[in-house]
Amino acid sequence: MKIDIIEKKDNLFLKRADLILIIDHTGQATPKKDDLIKEIAGKFGSVPENVTIDYIFSEYGLSKAKVKAKIWKEKPPEKKVKREKPKAEKEVEKKEEKPKEEKAEEKKPAEKKEGEKK
Repeated sequence: MKIDIIEKKDNLFLKRADLILIIDHTGQATPKKDDLIKEIAGKFGSVPENVTIDYIFSEYGLSKAKVKAKIWKEKPPEKKVKREKPKAEKEVEKKEEKPKEEKAEEKKPAEKKEGEKK
């Protein structure tokens, strides 16, 4: 795997280096983030825990990928925003919270009134 540096910016305020790289992975699948983190850390003399990868975009029909990575001087900060649960998980939780009596009422078919049509 060959790594070419396209752009490198030192962000002194956030204590990190922002990198845009081209990865040549001839004869292999697009590398996984974990593998790239180890390669980038080794090439730039950093610890793998201090490297984060924003994205990996493969070029169609070629064995090249564009990678945006960040190398932090210290351990990267934790994300402060908590991700909300997907709708499917919320619905499952709501269904589990309903008492058994309500579930039994939901299963009963609606009663027909004499004057109504089908």
